[in-house]
Amino acid sequence: MDTIADDEVLLRHIPSGTLWQAPGPRITSANFQLRHDRNETGVSVTRLTITTPARLLELVASGPHQGSRVAAAQAGAIRALGFLVVPKPLPDDPGHSEIQSNQASLDDHACRKKLALLFQFLPE
Repeated sequence: MDTIADDEVLLRHIPSGTLWQAPGPRITSANFQLRHDRNETGVSVTRLTITTPARLLELVASGPHQGSRVAAAQAGAIRALGFLVVPKPLPDDPGHSEIQSNQASLDDHACRKKLALLFQFLPE
């Protein structure tokens, strides 16, 4: 299986709206909450070495995504928080990967908050 290097940059789509982007703007912990009703095993991200920020926004667009942003963090920093970073390629996004619970849990608000603080918005 392909591995993701610690220095590799991962991208996350951050939707518009105050639930996802708080004043500042800053990224909220809600962006890293698993949707158990969809049987999610991790939080979707994509690899910058494979998928551009513009392509990521195209992939998530099911209509106008005005105000949506892209945020980035290094895989090693995510792992240092106690999460796994696992490649999960999709037909339309070969860079698709997941942040999964490990020593840190995506079901724990404090752990999701650490992820939210780690990810930084890319310039618009």
